[in-house]
Amino acid sequence: MLNFMSPIAKSHSYNNFIMEEKTPISKINLRGDIENREFVSRVGKILGMILPKKSCSTSVKEKITCMWLGPNEWLLVSNDKVSKESNEIQLENILFDEISKKNLGAITNVSDHYTIFNLTGTNIFEVLSKGCPFDFESDTFADSQVVQTLLHHVDVTIHRKKKDVVDLYVRRSFSNYLWGWIKDSARFI
Repeated sequence: MLNFMSPIAKSHSYNNFIMEEKTPISKINLRGDIENREFVSRVGKILGMILPKKSCSTSVKEKITCMWLGPNEWLLVSNDKVSKESNEIQLENILFDEISKKNLGAITNVSDHYTIFNLTGTNIFEVLSKGCPFDFESDTFADSQVVQTLLHHVDVTIHRKKKDVVDLYVRRSFSNYLWGWIKDSARFI
């Protein structure tokens, strides 16, 4: 059963930096061989989009975003909130039947595993740079890109949606710790 209890109670705003949790959002981990035509074809038909093949890239459709996490791994994220009353994610069931059951890849519901911090403002990367080794000023980190890195000793996935909008994915067990750190860091910008 999915746990939709939010670890974060409220949003915060400091000097044109706003942070809030996005919940509940369904998240599905997809693994498979990008060189396997049957896998790529089935996933493409189900999602209605082509899986991103280039590192750190994303594909976006009306209801879903697909993020490249590795040569054989993607994170599928709902663009809309899901019902708190339902544990069933229709896309997960379809992918499981068409991919996992046919031994083409693996599908794992990670909705409970990660929480998403939505960060907005002109100084997002100034805040994140205080605890992250990644160079956010790099020309290679543009809009609609994703990177996995460390933020104050915590594994995170950072999805840069636009210049001033970022979704930060963090394991639920580290969310309160990282939320507190981001709040403290944002106060001094």
